[in-house]
Amino acid sequence: MNTKWSIGTTFRKIIMKILSIAPLMLYFFVSCSQDNADSNSRRVLAPEVSKGLGTAYPLRQISFNASDNVIVSALFGKPESLEPRPVILLLHTLQSTKEEWLSETDLFVELLARGYAVIAIDLRGQGGQTPLPEAREVLTAVDVQNSFRDVQAAINWLRGESAIDSDRIALIGNGSGGNVAYVSSGVFPEQIRTTVSLSPGLWQASTLEPLVVGDGLSSFGTARSMLFLVGESDQLPVSDGVALKYADFARNLMAVTEIPKDLKIFDSAAHGFDLLTEVPEAKEIIFQWLEENL
Repeated sequence: MNTKWSIGTTFRKIIMKILSIAPLMLYFFVSCSQDNADSNSRRVLAPEVSKGLGTAYPLRQISFNASDNVIVSALFGKPESLEPRPVILLLHTLQSTKEEWLSETDLFVELLARGYAVIAIDLRGQGGQTPLPEAREVLTAVDVQNSFRDVQAAINWLRGESAIDSDRIALIGNGSGGNVAYVSSGVFPEQIRTTVSLSPGLWQASTLEPLVVGDGLSSFGTARSMLFLVGESDQLPVSDGVALKYADFARNLMAVTEIPKDLKIFDSAAHGFDLLTEVPEAKEIIFQWLEENL
């Protein structure tokens, strides 16, 4: 499938936003996502577009097969260039879709404007267009663990694109997508140059212990070249008087990551994309990290 869209740098929000998420039951753990939608329909939101010239970037809606035959849906865009471009692979938070990178943040567009090719994928069974294996409807911890296969499928597709410098691939994960990015970095250390994890967090429901889904995989080595960004006061309430801190989770990941690595903790309670909005310097830190490590 290959459908073309167009986006512009003058947009504060992008036209397309898909809200297509049915309630999910996750076994064994609770997650960081708090921005879920309950609608099975799609809505097109028209933003207020400021007057003036902008740059339009064509987007392609594509799909490719994972190693377990799951068909992964993605959006791909690249700037006009005669030279192969480094690429950023974007991973959404739990129970969201690839379109969050267009509707909830300007990051997709800003990366294009800085000369990167960009691909955002729908992780399996989380409300987007990538289904679960065997047409199942209930997302489990095993499915989240196997999301690294969706990343692998995207990398394989990118390696077949002549406009891409496939030796310069980076990941950016939002929320639980930051966990998937961390695991993928450890599974594919030779293929992923560097990784950014924004407000990662995942805990086992029964014990509230930090949980990195996938780190028990036989193919998982040690994650390296990672930047973590999180708000010090960003918390997930569990019960009266009990809350899980994303900053603590990020510190745990940081401790078991090989250099180069960095952890930026901001005086903020904002989570994910809200952190980028509330703390403008956070986005600049991401751009600098990519420039130095990709």
